[in-house]
Amino acid sequence: MHLVIDIGNTLIKSYVFERDQIVTSAIDSIDNWNHLLKEIVLSFPQARSAIVSDVNKTFPVELNHFLGHLNVFHCSADLKLPFQTLYKPKMQLGADRIALLASCCLHYPNTEVLVIDLGSCITYDWINAQAIHQGGSISPGFGMRYKSMNDYSGTLPLLTIEEVNGSVGTSTEQAMHVGVSFGILNEIEGIIGWYDKKIDNLTVILTGGDAERLPKPFKNSIFAHSNFLAEGLNHILAINTIS
Repeated sequence: MHLVIDIGNTLIKSYVFERDQIVTSAIDSIDNWNHLLKEIVLSFPQARSAIVSDVNKTFPVELNHFLGHLNVFHCSADLKLPFQTLYKPKMQLGADRIALLASCCLHYPNTEVLVIDLGSCITYDWINAQAIHQGGSISPGFGMRYKSMNDYSGTLPLLTIEEVNGSVGTSTEQAMHVGVSFGILNEIEGIIGWYDKKIDNLTVILTGGDAERLPKPFKNSIFAHSNFLAEGLNHILAINTIS
């Protein structure tokens, strides 16, 4: 039995795995990370190892102290991975992208996969049928686009994400919503189209907190289930704890 911990920009998610099955999971604000982990650790004293994905490397020292009795792995390109990468330098490949690529290897072996993660940024990663990560691209996500319009203009307001009805805005606020939503939709469709022309039998996986904002179905894509990243982390942990 072991722990999987996923720390994002605003939320922390924890999972207890027994081999490849999730026993329980919890989610909370990142501000309450110690309370969440304390409950998990006390409830499952039989856990022997843990893997942590901390996108911003928020508090590695505190985490190591808190999980001191466990064999703790921090997700990075330094670990044994189920894929190779052409990314250079490979240590700049983020923990969340590594976990998603590992999950692709687990769920879609011997397959050409483009995994698109819609979070604070939108990341695109291509892993081929030989489990070699070819690279990808990064662009601003929904929230970042709204914030940048407010930050870099003198008059545009800071808006929160809203569902868009129609493709033409008849006010400044509506125009901003349309611009963000249709900009992202067309970006994703364009990038998928480019890969489709380049790669035969491409599987496209959509994941991340903002993936739910995309219309369903979306351009022959598969919407990953909510535990997709956690299962990738668990797969990496299993590879690194095989005796």
